[in-house]
Amino acid sequence: MNSLRCLFQRKAFYFITFFTICCFAAVLAGSTGKIDCFIMLNGLHSKWMDLIFINLTFLGDGLFSIITAAFLLFVWKLRRLSLYIIVTYLVSGVAAQMLKRIFMAPRPKEIIDSHLYSSFFAGITGSGWDSFPSGHTTSVFALATILALYINKKRWGLSFLIIAIFTGYSRIYLGQHFLQDVIAGAVLGTFIGTLIYTFVTFPKDKFRAKISSATIPGDNAYSSGLSGN
Repeated sequence: MNSLRCLFQRKAFYFITFFTICCFAAVLAGSTGKIDCFIMLNGLHSKWMDLIFINLTFLGDGLFSIITAAFLLFVWKLRRLSLYIIVTYLVSGVAAQMLKRIFMAPRPKEIIDSHLYSSFFAGITGSGWDSFPSGHTTSVFALATILALYINKKRWGLSFLIIAIFTGYSRIYLGQHFLQDVIAGAVLGTFIGTLIYTFVTFPKDKFRAKISSATIPGDNAYSSGLSGN
């Protein structure tokens, strides 16, 4: 608990920003009907927005987390960080899939008539009963959180958070999920990323601080270069 408290204090800006946005989204979701909220959030579509969000949603795919981990491992030699990303992705993915099977919530296309909303994407928008929580949102927030906590710079943390938010919105824009699904995915991914960093990475950070004069092969030189607020 002490490690978790220290982490929240150290990354207060990231967590406060995240919880503020989640609270705003929760109020929006709670004050309107599920379908009405979905339609309201999808009130604006254009060809260039379609192109952006169709590509942006890939950031929430598990393959992107694997590619990111591989890049950090083979290009920047960040062995520990790449391992943490893989572990975070696996744990968050399993958790999301378990919850999907527990709640069996319908996707938008399953329950919204075409006369109410006609902007579903052919070949992209899926149907079924596995909407809650959003797996892509869970994955991208888990990745954003582990990166934001590892790289000790506010602007990087904020950048990761903003990218994750737009990726989560892409799931609504593409007709794959409701706002409630995205909020749940964001909370789940952030929670798992924080736990893994706290109980695996954070103790090593404290150990590194005690031996800061030593050189740790691999990711120490890089992480030290990124440290500082």
